[in-house]
This record gives sequence, C-alpha cells and structure tokens, in this order.
Amino acid sequence: MRAQEICDLKVGDANMSGNSIKVLKGKGNKERVVYFGKRTAKAIYKYLLPSLSASKPDDYLLLVDYPRDPRPMTRQVLGHLLGRLGERAGVQDVYPHRFRHTFAINYLRNGGDVFTLQSLLGHSDLAMVRRYARVAQMDCERVHQTASPVDCWKL
Repeated sequence: MRAQEICDLKVGDANMSGNSIKVLKGKGNKERVVYFGKRTAKAIYKYLLPSLSASKPDDYLLLVDYPRDPRPMTRQVLGHLLGRLGERAGVQDVYPHRFRHTFAINYLRNGGDVFTLQSLLGHSDLAMVRRYARVAQMDCERVHQTASPVDCWKL
C-alpha cells in the first residue's frame, strides 16, 4: 500500500474474517482489496483491541498514539516512525515506500504472478510491475549462475 492509502484507512475498511483491507486511492475514486496473512491479522487485531469497543466504521484505523494522541496518522508521522524503527533495527534508509517495493520484489521471487501483483499494488498498467519483474528475473539469472547443477558438477 502507498503511505497515504495507509493513513486514509478507516476501521470499516478492515475485514478481519477475510484477512483483507479495502483500499481507496486518491479521492476515493479507485478501490481495491489488499490481503494479509495470519501474522499480520494477529498484529492488526492486537492493535485494534484497546479501542475496538469505542471504534466506529468511519474512524481512522491508524492513530498517532492511542489513547494519548488519537489524531489520525499522517504520512510524515508514519515516515518518522518507520525511520526510528529502522534505526533501532540497524537498517538504513527505511521509509514507507521501501516496504511497497520490497513486497513487490519478494512477491515475485516467491512465485507470485505479475497480474495479481498489479491488482494488489493498484497499478493501472503493467509498466511498473515489469520493473519489479526485471529485478526478480535478474535475481534468477544470478542464482542460476552460482547454483547451476551442470556447472557445479565441474565436469
């Protein structure tokens, strides 16, 4: 998801039984569904639990610091938060869009197809997805060069 899409999420957009979130792009004119796994579902539920009884479907999903600072998350706050987490983890250049790129590359590396990736990322055409596919293909070439069974036999 894009940083602004994350910040614009509402409680009612989350479908915890279907492990999915409805994402609106821009001024809400384009909609797509993004899926998440069991571990992410558990983290979202744990995050929502303290405010679940008081939440309404139109409330923002991500808040700056509930209950101390219940303002909606902004792109700047999200970027600052991720930067601090990156520092603590010893990872440089952590910013919201890096997670999107990392997801796309790993999705393809793990066998995902470009058409589903296009849908998940919300791209209107395959141009950007092709860039990710080229990176994943270069990985395949590099790994094959070092792991080719015939070359490793040293015949």
